[in-house]
Amino acid sequence: MYFLKNSSELSVTGTNLSIGVKFPSSVYMRYKGNIYSFIINPKLAVTIIVLLLFVLMTQFFSDSSEKIIYVQAPIAVNYNGQEPTLDEFIEDFGIEIENPNVIQTAVVPVKPVNHLSSYREEKLNNVSSYIDRFQIERQLIVTEFLINNKITRVDQLEDDQLLLLNQKIGGLFQEFILDQMNAPPHVYSFFTSSVPLRKIETALMEQARYHVPASITLAQAALETGYGKRVIGNNYFGVKDKSKRTVPITTTEYYTKEEYKRNKGIVVSAKKVKKGNRVLYKCTVRDSFAEYKSPWESFRAHSLFLNKQKRYAPLFTQGRDYIAWANMIGSTKYGGVGYATSPLYGELLRKIIKRYHLDLLDY
Repeated sequence: MYFLKNSSELSVTGTNLSIGVKFPSSVYMRYKGNIYSFIINPKLAVTIIVLLLFVLMTQFFSDSSEKIIYVQAPIAVNYNGQEPTLDEFIEDFGIEIENPNVIQTAVVPVKPVNHLSSYREEKLNNVSSYIDRFQIERQLIVTEFLINNKITRVDQLEDDQLLLLNQKIGGLFQEFILDQMNAPPHVYSFFTSSVPLRKIETALMEQARYHVPASITLAQAALETGYGKRVIGNNYFGVKDKSKRTVPITTTEYYTKEEYKRNKGIVVSAKKVKKGNRVLYKCTVRDSFAEYKSPWESFRAHSLFLNKQKRYAPLFTQGRDYIAWANMIGSTKYGGVGYATSPLYGELLRKIIKRYHLDLLDY
């Protein structure tokens, strides 16, 4: 038990053992009648205590970028139990996991080679092109968000964090890609204007949530509307109104002979054309198109349309390969899934994406 013998002595006593302190300079121990005393220099004791407190405070308030950062990473990239460098971590997060929903995860330490700012400078010093700079900056930002939120995929981010990430990537794309090329003013405005919608950020959000490549979404919106010149009813993707409740508008379709006969009721004029080894009817038609309350609703409807229609399911086996998507999304007459009837649809999408480097957004 504890008791204070007098104003200068405190002791703890047991059956065979007691320990005591005689203030201010000695400690003693009594064991089975034998007494052992230790003389303490009060100034030295105070100095040691102050030094210990200083070390603890330094560790507590030290720069977190010097510490090992722990993140959740797939077992498949567990580095055989070794601590990866930041270089390895960034590179390996580009791998594709066949079924990320069932793969187990483990906490893997990521040890930065330096301060993140120093690392960024070191990487960018050797960059020779704006495209390379954008790719490095984009991957650094993505990695930073993954580490800070302790996740392995961007689609696991909360909406506010995902929006913030995509705003940063959209800003980088404008700075390092669009601002460096001689794009026509109406094209530049289509991709960068915030009125009526920030299209790049929206396409990136849809990509994360519904897995439609941002390059495909943006190229389709550009192609279907002539870079924003022909937007009717906030419809950016040429989606038809099967109920026929909207006012018909004039458009061009390419039909086979059978399709021409089946759609003759909406055909205004028709002309036979030869495309490759096929004879098609290039028709001017009056048809009804869907209307939306806002441009954002059109982008979301486009994502849902592709996700819910069974005929578009093969598109999602292509990952982020925009060439495969463009080749497959077009006319059924040429092996596509039939989003559009034009035999040139896929080729036009590829040209838009390649010209404006939209595939750099497919991360």
